[in-house]
Amino acid sequence: MSSLQALQQRLLQAVLADKTPKLPELRGDALADPATRLDVYRHGYRIRLRDALAIEFPGLRLMAGRRFGHLLDSYVEAHPSAHYNIRWHGAGLAAFLEFSRLWRDKPALAEMARLDWAISSAFDAADEPVISATDLAGVPAEAWAGLCLVPQSHLQILPVTCNVDTFRRAADQAAPRPHLRRYPRPRHLLVWRQELTVRYRVLSEDERPLLNAALREESFTSLCELLAEYHDPNQAMPRMTTLLRHWLEAGLISAYRLESTHDS
Repeated sequence: MSSLQALQQRLLQAVLADKTPKLPELRGDALADPATRLDVYRHGYRIRLRDALAIEFPGLRLMAGRRFGHLLDSYVEAHPSAHYNIRWHGAGLAAFLEFSRLWRDKPALAEMARLDWAISSAFDAADEPVISATDLAGVPAEAWAGLCLVPQSHLQILPVTCNVDTFRRAADQAAPRPHLRRYPRPRHLLVWRQELTVRYRVLSEDERPLLNAALREESFTSLCELLAEYHDPNQAMPRMTTLLRHWLEAGLISAYRLESTHDS
């Protein structure tokens, strides 16, 4: 390692340190001593991390209110950025809020951070193909039993116990802070991107297991069998048709593949 690289590494470690260390290479002048100069970089680094996080977590900012700055400070101190791209620093914020002694008694904050991050990740995800009902129209009737849908890879299903979607919607619309509501039973939010717009909505009780099965690329037969657990035989197939149409119209499905249903 060259002397310049070694100096850069020592400066990096000094900027990330919990307390201002002594760095012999730094020189002071009439305006500031070495420690003050180093603190400019140390504080500036943390301010930039906070600013980036505030952009990525608008719902959390609205929910946390005046505690938001303290929340970000505690995360930045506990988890310095380990990636050269500041964009990914927030990946661990939801887990930090869930398990940190400071915040674990407020589970709504972790749920809110998880939704914010899912929305941000979906927006930045790589473009994928989207199939329509026309693409499936050519599948022979006898092949549908082995048809496997391939959902968009950025699609996420999040369990929630409070109205985090309401907070995110209010943040996006610059609306007043809503009241926090807790549900007697957990709900599940679907997050995905349709063209350039990230969408999220509540999944119905019968739709969630089907989408999870589709994410595992289980066959259309398996999906129909799962749906039959929620509906009588006369209602299951029309419901499956409705759900499939909604998935295709929403751009949830990127491809399909056909598996043989015959024994080899």
